[in-house]
Amino acid sequence: MSQLLFQRQFTLSYDNLKSIRKVLADKAYVMALGPERTQNLKLVCSEYCTNLLDHQAEPANRISISYERSGHHHYLAIEDNGSAWLELEEQLQSAELPSCEVENGMGLALIRATFPDFDYQITPTHNRIRFRLPRQTTRKQILIVDDSSSQLALLASFLEPDYQLALFSQASEALVWLAKNHCDLVLADLHMPNINGFDFRNKVAAFERHQMLPFVFLSGDTKDNTRSAAAQSGIDDFLTKPITKPHLLSVLGRVIERHRNLSASFEAKLKQQITANNNHSDVQAIPSPLQLLIDQQPQVGGDFVMQRQLEDSSQLLVLGDQMGHGLAAKINGSVCFGFIGGLLYHNNTSPKQLFTSLNRYLYHANEATSLICLLVIHINKDSTVTIYNAGMPNPVLLGSTAQEIEGGMGLLGLFETIDVVGTKVQLSANDSLHFYSDGLFEGKWCQEQLNNFQAINTLQRHAYLWQSTPQNPADDCSVLTILCDGQERTN
Repeated sequence: MSQLLFQRQFTLSYDNLKSIRKVLADKAYVMALGPERTQNLKLVCSEYCTNLLDHQAEPANRISISYERSGHHHYLAIEDNGSAWLELEEQLQSAELPSCEVENGMGLALIRATFPDFDYQITPTHNRIRFRLPRQTTRKQILIVDDSSSQLALLASFLEPDYQLALFSQASEALVWLAKNHCDLVLADLHMPNINGFDFRNKVAAFERHQMLPFVFLSGDTKDNTRSAAAQSGIDDFLTKPITKPHLLSVLGRVIERHRNLSASFEAKLKQQITANNNHSDVQAIPSPLQLLIDQQPQVGGDFVMQRQLEDSSQLLVLGDQMGHGLAAKINGSVCFGFIGGLLYHNNTSPKQLFTSLNRYLYHANEATSLICLLVIHINKDSTVTIYNAGMPNPVLLGSTAQEIEGGMGLLGLFETIDVVGTKVQLSANDSLHFYSDGLFEGKWCQEQLNNFQAINTLQRHAYLWQSTPQNPADDCSVLTILCDGQERTN
């Protein structure tokens, strides 16, 4: 399963490196990649591009940066149009960080230390390096604010083994960080210069995305009026200095777990009130000799399937997957379902018009609207199918060969404009096309798996793929199959 999430071309020059880093930071934030991964992406791209400018015999003037998910892993790829750098692979494999501080010459060593697993390819038209990114940690993110550097160091030593930490000595700097990052809990000193703990608490609550963020004060001030004011501020707990590691871990764990339970209870009650019509029950048959098969789980979720017959009797099928999990995905999926429905039934909307309008809407929408993966399938009466893929897993074509259909546009809403490009497929007797959301499975297709899939009777392939779905998937799951009637092939 491969999903192209981001792809962009840039002019390569020393002057443009800052702009490239900013674009990467902005789009990584929108894709919720996390601060550590974002910083690593910026570092590796910046250092690699600098090395291209410094060491290629004919330096590149254009690069393309892409970010994709394939199986359990995420990948960063950089293509350039410069001359081949034959020594790169050997130099990168042997690069090591120096044992003492130096002023320059560490670029390749930094790249290898950050993303050590890579592949470098030279083709007649471009060079391409592809990094397999290390797995991201799933630890909870805690923000700690204290104007005492020794206190920050002590708290970090207590919490670092169990949590992802963001440490700040200035409340103003912490607010800047919160505006761009996810956080699971704030631990803050009460008496700080410029912005005290109470004012900081109010400023944090002013962020729409952090209104319910768990908040704990840690202070040496144990006066009754201070404790009373802290309680009235709506915080989750008040800890006194000095504090032991076991007590701190116990309190923070309890606060995070309580918020998780409250959120789960609230979500369960709200789900009961949601009545969405974003399942596939209203999808009609497609022109013979093609057949359409669809399965979805759950019926009301972040995934949706839609259909529209155009004036020339061709049909558009839309398979969408709202990024995210749980309640947010369901609510945002319903919003996008309604918006796309309006676009589909407005005059005679083409795939290009649909993608262009939806991309513009998502780009300018509030960040809470989130991002969406989308497949539009244009079906003609001559059994040709044109596939437009924006961030969904690669479809699988089983015909004379078994293959994934690669290529796509990346996620909608990342940039103000998008190049809408489709892939045309001619279906013959016993061919089948399979589309699915990322909840199906987290593995990566290998050629042997595709060949085994192809060997199955055409009419049974959809059921085989759907049975690959976990019994209780963590994500919404949809499978859509288009098959062409005909006699089974004999070899």
